[in-house]
Amino acid sequence: MPEKKPLTSVDLQSLIKETFLRDILHFDETDSTNTQSLALLSTGQSIETPHLVYAETQTGGRGRGGNSWWSQPGSLTFSVIVDMSELGLIPNQQPQLSLLTGLAILKTGQSLLPRADFAVKWPNDVYLAGRKLAGILTEIPPQSNQHAVIGVGLNVNNAFQHAPEALQQTGISLADLSGQTHSRRDLLKTFLQHLDELFQALSRGEAVLKNWPEFCLLTGKNVTIQAGPNEICGICRGIDDTGALLLETDRGIERMMGGIVANWS
Repeated sequence: MPEKKPLTSVDLQSLIKETFLRDILHFDETDSTNTQSLALLSTGQSIETPHLVYAETQTGGRGRGGNSWWSQPGSLTFSVIVDMSELGLIPNQQPQLSLLTGLAILKTGQSLLPRADFAVKWPNDVYLAGRKLAGILTEIPPQSNQHAVIGVGLNVNNAFQHAPEALQQTGISLADLSGQTHSRRDLLKTFLQHLDELFQALSRGEAVLKNWPEFCLLTGKNVTIQAGPNEICGICRGIDDTGALLLETDRGIERMMGGIVANWS
């Protein structure tokens, strides 16, 4: 089912004319596109942003909380380096980057499968038919809080029947549901266009998260958040306009700006 040919530098460079990208770094294989992006920023050299760091094969993909990301031929693994000031955004809007990235992935999936059940799980996962379709890892380089690295792993043509047994019942790809092979280059283009639109809307002060309840996987569910050494349990009441998760606990509504969703039911 995976595409027979990998995406080439020529495929990717064409995206500069069609999206908000200004430069691209392409690896046939690397450990982690986020790691490569942070290393690029650490050199202090001037780079043009938004900057795509793409890997056809990623051997050490990282998720939140020290988790790893399983990727196989046919998936999309990449990072987008952005300069928030160039986008008209301010540092305290950083928590919204992962959420908007999730919405951009969801919109991209809906363009292919308009009747499918897509949902976003705060703060960094996208689900399809109740299984994980994509993961997002946003990191801020220590030397520049105006930059952000947004890492994405998106399952496109990689069939989960070939995944490790522990993932076969929890993960899914677009091709698993559609039964078709999809153009990863076109999907990447569509995703970048949606991401650009959402970032522009945020910079204009629009309520970009207003439709979150329609797609929220957690609203109304009992949720446990791991925040450092503490576990906080409550009922999810959605998110606010800053991207904070609203959790109804015995102490009232608590705003969670970070943490890991340990479980939900």
